[in-house]
Amino acid sequence: MSDTSDKRLTRREVLATGGAALAGLAAASTVSGQQTGEASKRAGKLVGKVALITGAARGIGRATAVRFAREGADVVLVDIARNIPSAPYPMASPADLAETERLVRAEGRRCLSVRADVRDMNQMRQATERAVRELGKVDILFANAGIATMDTPLAKITDAEWRDVLEVNLFGVANAMRSVLPHMVERKSGVIVAKSSVGGRMGTPGVPNYGAAKWGIIGLVKSVALEVGKSNVRVNAVCPTFIDTELTWQGTSLPGKPRPTRAEIEQVARQFHGLEVGVLPSEDVAAAVVFLVSDEGRFLTGEAIDVAAGSNARWQA
Repeated sequence: MSDTSDKRLTRREVLATGGAALAGLAAASTVSGQQTGEASKRAGKLVGKVALITGAARGIGRATAVRFAREGADVVLVDIARNIPSAPYPMASPADLAETERLVRAEGRRCLSVRADVRDMNQMRQATERAVRELGKVDILFANAGIATMDTPLAKITDAEWRDVLEVNLFGVANAMRSVLPHMVERKSGVIVAKSSVGGRMGTPGVPNYGAAKWGIIGLVKSVALEVGKSNVRVNAVCPTFIDTELTWQGTSLPGKPRPTRAEIEQVARQFHGLEVGVLPSEDVAAAVVFLVSDEGRFLTGEAIDVAAGSNARWQA
């Protein structure tokens, strides 16, 4: 889509946000919630599983944590819960992380919250070790943490903008995978889903750091899927479009320009999508992730699933 008036946003002004949620990790919190009451008695697709989610404090991470718990899983919430200076919008807060923990507990599941940074491999290993020590195992990883920067071409991007987006969105995904894979391979059981984006399916001018990271995630997923498939570990990606997250609504303004309204962002999303829908709920991404990590997706590995409202019809054969 291109501008047709001064009031209409270009796709590239908004794709930087594409629905990514945030980063994460530094050490805290508690195991809580007994598996009692009606919530714990419900059958679900993930009963008996333990899932670790990065970028879990809000947005897609929170929606997926709640859905995992509703399906019977105990959940490890990992989030940085503090700002990253190069990101042009506020990160999730400790209060956001606490609220996600409360929502998981309300489903009758155990929950472990960890504040840490996915860019730090030692912190990721410590988070995984704590999950195994206190919850017994890790069956599922949803590597969801991600950030985006402003609409800036490669020639003008700052060192911090380039480095931070690649380190959170790509290196952080790899770190999360590296932290759980030895455990999963040893047990010969596990499922990983990494969050890419529609920005990993097409060129995204103005956000080359984001595009490079999201394309890289798909290559990483396909490579690792082949490495660990014989150990009964599956690895897939999910590629969201415009999603109802803080990053989408707050991270789309350009320097010297007013932040676009929700109505303007909705208009751009509707133009971009093949279906007559605008910004999608985070819960729709969570539903796709649940499918991929459940037995219903048991023969899917090395796959990238678009949650893209038909926009994917423009770039895939």
